[in-house]
Formats: sequence, C-alpha cells, structure tokens
Amino acid sequence: MKDKDSLKMLKKDYDNIKIPKELDDVVNDALNSNIKYRKYQNKMVIAASLLLVVLGINISPAFAQTLSKIPIIGNLVKIITIKNYSIDENGYKASIDVPKISGLTDKKLEYKLNSEFEKEGKKLYEDFLEEMEILKSDKVQGHSLVESWYEVLTDNEDLFSVVVYTHYAQGSSNTIRKFYNIDKKNETVLSLEGMFKNNDYINVISQNIKEQMRDNMKKDKNKHYWIDDEIKEMNFKFIDKNQDFYINKNGELVICFDKYDVAPGYMGLVEFTIPNNVIKPLLNK
Repeated sequence: MKDKDSLKMLKKDYDNIKIPKELDDVVNDALNSNIKYRKYQNKMVIAASLLLVVLGINISPAFAQTLSKIPIIGNLVKIITIKNYSIDENGYKASIDVPKISGLTDKKLEYKLNSEFEKEGKKLYEDFLEEMEILKSDKVQGHSLVESWYEVLTDNEDLFSVVVYTHYAQGSSNTIRKFYNIDKKNETVLSLEGMFKNNDYINVISQNIKEQMRDNMKKDKNKHYWIDDEIKEMNFKFIDKNQDFYINKNGELVICFDKYDVAPGYMGLVEFTIPNNVIKPLLNK
C-alpha cells in the first residue's frame, strides 16, 4: 500500500515538473517519427525519458525524495556531482568535483557527508587560489594543477563505497585518497577499527600484507616495497588502526596506501586485498 502511495506521489511530482520547450520538442519529434525509423524513435523516447528523470531529480527535491523511496528505482539515486570548482588561467588549472549523496533514510548522516564533501571541495579550491596568487606575485611561471574527483567502488544491497581522489601536480605530482564506506542496512559509516572485536586485527592484517609484499616481489622483479630493507626505519611495520580501506565487489577487505607510504613513488597507489579467511575470526558478529 505504501508503494502505491509513493508511486502516486511520484506521478504527482513528475507531472508538476516544468519541461523546457526544447526537451518537449525532442519528445514530440521522436513520437512523430516515420514508422521507418521506429528503432531510432524508441531510442529517442528512452533517452528523453531518462533526461526527464535526471531533470526531475535536480529540479524538484520532492520528486527526488519520492523517487528514493520507490523499490528498485530508489537504488538509482546514489551520488551525483553537485558542483565543480574550476579555473584555467595561464598555466594554473583546477577542477574539483563536489559529490552529493542522496537516498539515505538517515538524513542527518546524509547531510553530514554532503557537508563534508562541500567543505573539503571549497577549501581545496580556495587553497589553490591562494597559492596561485602567491606564485603569481613572485612571478613564478604558471605550472600548477589540482584535480579532485570521485569513484564508486562498490554498490550492492549491503554497502556503498566511494573514494574521493585529489591529484596535485607542480614539478612532481602526488595523488591522495579518502574513502567512505556506508553500511546501507545500519546506515553508518564503517571504520576499520569498528569492524573488529579487538586490536588483534592490526597485527594479523599487517603480517598478511608483509607476506603479500614479499610474494609480489618474488613474482615481479619490477615491484618493490619497503620491507626487509637495510634502512630499517623505512620498513613497513604495521597498518594504522584506521588505515584507509574499502570493501570490494567480492566482499573482501582492501587495505589502501597512498603514494610513498609503503613503496617508492613509481609504485603509485598501493592496495592489498585481505582474504576473508584471514580476518573472519576477528570480525564483530
């Protein structure tokens, strides 16, 4: 009964959306096409319909809210780029995408996440502008870049994992990442520490990573990690208790390191997939 009421609300919100004349013309042209072009017509109608849904989500908050409550359809409302901070001026270039998550029942969590996305994106852009002005005043030739974008890593019934990348380039380059793992059923942001019974996971996961490092270097001579080196201070010892991570599409824990964390720069961003049988006894039930 609730689903029927939601569908009625969806139809009402949908009908109240003002359709731009140009889009209306596209739909009418598709419907009035000669039967000879029926396949093309169908594609045009589908494309126009999808555009109407996207337009509805962005123009009408009520439409998006109702849509998110409809089974299956609601799963489409996940994450969009709500804003892009950009500049391209005499060798100084920035492009910063600000994501927005929607569809969570817990609106406080949704608001918290989106506020963080907006705050960090804005600060990144303002910091870049400030640095740009300093370099310009020092008559430094423009050769500075900052980019930020996001990628959905996992999206299933239980989990939504997204990573936000930030890439810097000025002479040398570096890329850092921030991960968000959302438990859909409990509507909480997972932390590595919170997934385990006690701190034993730190040593168990670290030892498994060391084994993988050594095995990878044996198989591929071009790979190198900071382990068993003569300079012991550089050697990888343990993960942080809240090390960056995500859960992949196979339900496996993936431990992540930024550039230079556990290997030379040419190794880039480094990840290790931890077998489920290694950590299963340590997990919270």
